[in-house]
Amino acid sequence: MDYLNHITAPVSKRSLVDSLYERLLELILQGRLPSGAELNEVALARQLGVSRTPMHEALVWLAADGLIERKGGRSQVTQLTPQAVAEIYDVRKLLEATAAERAAIRMDAARLKELRAAVQELAAMEGHPDWPARAIEFDIRFHDAIAGASGSERLHAEIGRCRLLVRAFCRITGDNRNLHESVKEHMKILRALELHNPDGAREAMGAHVDARASAVLQHVYGGGATASPASPASPASAGRSAERKGGRKRTRRTEPAAGA
Repeated sequence: MDYLNHITAPVSKRSLVDSLYERLLELILQGRLPSGAELNEVALARQLGVSRTPMHEALVWLAADGLIERKGGRSQVTQLTPQAVAEIYDVRKLLEATAAERAAIRMDAARLKELRAAVQELAAMEGHPDWPARAIEFDIRFHDAIAGASGSERLHAEIGRCRLLVRAFCRITGDNRNLHESVKEHMKILRALELHNPDGAREAMGAHVDARASAVLQHVYGGGATASPASPASPASAGRSAERKGGRKRTRRTEPAAGA
């Protein structure tokens, strides 16, 4: 198992299973855990400096998301195609565009003022060495605030789960250029929220998710499949993706993804 030699740094304890899930997904996307590679729980846990229990749970989550196959106690990396990544972003687009539309009606003035102040503070830090980290922090707060203002706890939770899945994609494409583009897209969404424009907020969020999907597909696959047009994803496409994943159900801590 030569691929284990690529895994060196220990995983942080911030949310162990989430961290392991993200780390393994990132290694799969980078090809460092190649398609067809057999994953040994004990060896992986030892390499990453964790116990077997959280490693087992992270592998279960990856299997539920169709990223690995588990057969008879053995785990094997599946092939993550550009089409599969595009479908993941289609589902995210449907969820977050709906949340933005609902938030445009429900988000209160205090929260809007808080988000506007955070955007202005971020703009004032332009060129500072800490700017990328602050941009990612804002991204987390921004998307979570919109999901929280949707008025639906279920929608909020599903968005958190979906953003955990795309977190590794975001880390891979989180260079300064992509972060700047993402912030500009956030500002368009925020303006629609401030105007209490549901259609505008939905459209701006859909365009934002499409742009992030394109960045991931270009970086990882050099293009490949493309996400849906800038209008929000259709329920039919999301339904097909969910059906492909077998209508699974699981519980996990749902921290928002970074740099998305």
